[in-house]
Amino acid sequence: MPDWNALLGDLRAVQVIGWIVAVALLVGLVIKLWPFIRNSVAIVDALVTLPATGKAVAKLTTSVAEIKTQVGGIHHELHPNGGTSMNDAVRRTEETTERLELGVRGLYDRVRELTDADAELAAADARLRADLESTFDSSKGIPPTRRALRAARLITDTDIPQGDES
Repeated sequence: MPDWNALLGDLRAVQVIGWIVAVALLVGLVIKLWPFIRNSVAIVDALVTLPATGKAVAKLTTSVAEIKTQVGGIHHELHPNGGTSMNDAVRRTEETTERLELGVRGLYDRVRELTDADAELAAADARLRADLESTFDSSKGIPPTRRALRAARLITDTDIPQGDES
């Protein structure tokens, strides 16, 4: 068993109670002040890491500036500005495409007209050939002369070459 007299000496009960109350008050004070202590430690930690944070903020500021430059370039390309943006190029391409579509549509219409005219000319040619064949005297084996064709109104004077009057 420990020798309490040697350990505590001439400590009285009132002193022991005083020490217990003092320790209890100190523990209570630490508990009450704990949020303040924790915040103080966080502030000191933040102050210690502040130079590294300053570098991060500078890096972030540089990144934001680069992003602003890129967004400005994108804005420049996406909005009309008198001819040099992608928006202007797309509009010019669309207008050219519309003009080409109209031109091609007109060509298709013209080809259709020429095809119809060709069909009409082929039918007229077939009729003329049939009329010409009907004027052929098969008993003599002689084709009709140009005068006979002109008289039948199958050809005109402009169809006959100069100096060729048969």
